[in-house]
Amino acid sequence: MKRILTLLLVAAFALGSVGAAKADGIDVKVQGQWDFAFGWAVNNAFTDNVNRRTSRSNDDFIARHRIRTQVNFISSEYLQGVLMFEIGNLDWGRNPRGNTNGRSSGGALDADGVNVETKRAYLDWVIPTTEISVRMGIQGLKLPSTPMGSPLFDADVAGVVVSSPITSWWSVTAFWIRPFDAYYNDTDANWGNRHLDDELDAFGLIMPFKGDGWQFSPWGIYGRVGASSGIYDYLFTDNRWSNTNDVQNENTHVWWAGAHLKVDILDPLIFNFEGMYGRLGGNQVNVGALRNLPGYPGGTYARWAAADNISARGYFLAATLDYKLDWGTPGIFGWYASGDGKRAAVDGKIGRMPVLGNDTGSFKPTSFGTAGKLAIDTDTVISGTGTGTWGVGIKVADMSFIEDLSHVIRVAYYRGTNKHEHVQNGNVPLKYQVDGVYLTNKDSVWEINFDHTYKIYENLTAVVELGWLHLDTDKDVWRNVGSGNKDEKSNAWKAQLLFQYKF
Repeated sequence: MKRILTLLLVAAFALGSVGAAKADGIDVKVQGQWDFAFGWAVNNAFTDNVNRRTSRSNDDFIARHRIRTQVNFISSEYLQGVLMFEIGNLDWGRNPRGNTNGRSSGGALDADGVNVETKRAYLDWVIPTTEISVRMGIQGLKLPSTPMGSPLFDADVAGVVVSSPITSWWSVTAFWIRPFDAYYNDTDANWGNRHLDDELDAFGLIMPFKGDGWQFSPWGIYGRVGASSGIYDYLFTDNRWSNTNDVQNENTHVWWAGAHLKVDILDPLIFNFEGMYGRLGGNQVNVGALRNLPGYPGGTYARWAAADNISARGYFLAATLDYKLDWGTPGIFGWYASGDGKRAAVDGKIGRMPVLGNDTGSFKPTSFGTAGKLAIDTDTVISGTGTGTWGVGIKVADMSFIEDLSHVIRVAYYRGTNKHEHVQNGNVPLKYQVDGVYLTNKDSVWEINFDHTYKIYENLTAVVELGWLHLDTDKDVWRNVGSGNKDEKSNAWKAQLLFQYKF
């Protein structure tokens, strides 16, 4: 109760400050999105058969909510400050590991939790007498992409973004972002408080051109990666490169180049295509640190210590074709991404394109296996990046036969591009953090989505998402790496109900 009263007092002071600010010529605009989700997800970790053998079962039903509220402090059309806060995702009845402080806490009895997160906080202004706009602070940033979303970058990040039109058909956006700085005060007790060059600074340029019925957006990103910057911990799912072990002990570089093309000259026929290539490393590794990890001597760690060079490089291609009709928009979509080679675990050369930041998954051709959901945390069962896979699908979106009610149906098939010999030889593959399942070229997935949206009021929408997945992994490929954490042939499904209030 004391915490609630404290929050109310803080809110009262904040509102009083807002009133005073408005008197000085500041307009305040509040907007937000409040989501409340309820539903079932069965076998979405593909462990049902394993759990039956150990008399355990999945937690199928879950209720959760997420509150996002943004406040714009507008001085003029040339200057404003933006704050966005988030509470959630809160699973009802749960505090993660019994902790009442931090993200996702406060869902348990009495709702006690310190859980208000900073989502965005930036200054947005225009340089006087110019058309150059500047954003500085924590902000949302994403790359040009097809409607399936960018696998490389779509996230909130701290940085500076500068945009300007050059002509009526050409504009430029340049940015500097710092997504990683592992030791924020540049010191660490284990290293005698000496300076650590541990940041990742990324510099990017986006140059969209547009004409009558087309738009072409080439872009490029270069990053300087400091030793133990944190990107390897973000990218991969295990601790082979942890900051505390200081496995990565040399500075390295990362870069990407790509482009997005949209053609709508034949509207209602719309075509999208994108392609990109990226490379991280190679970088020297701390052989001594590898020797201290479990499994050394022998196995993957020893081989990588001998190689003394770890890198990730690869490409990604995607395309969509849609045709807008009065009753809906049928379309086809597909993608192809490079995968790991046969010797990925031997020579430390990852064959998948590295990703920089995609906020729990930003590749979204489907709403269950990939990141295309509207409900909260009910997707990316297979992949949030699309790297190491290829896929094709058909869809019919925006179907509407009753006022305020619309539907979308998707059918997709996808498969791995990672060489199966890499796994069959007994190597445990390195998944990216936002990918649920590592697929080889002998593993495949079928997926069907049937999603519905109903507008209850102007600002309140109900969403029903229905999804089914069939995962088929090759028994002979996975038998040597203890693949008991997923079935050779397994089905998963979900049924989710979302209430979304937007204002």
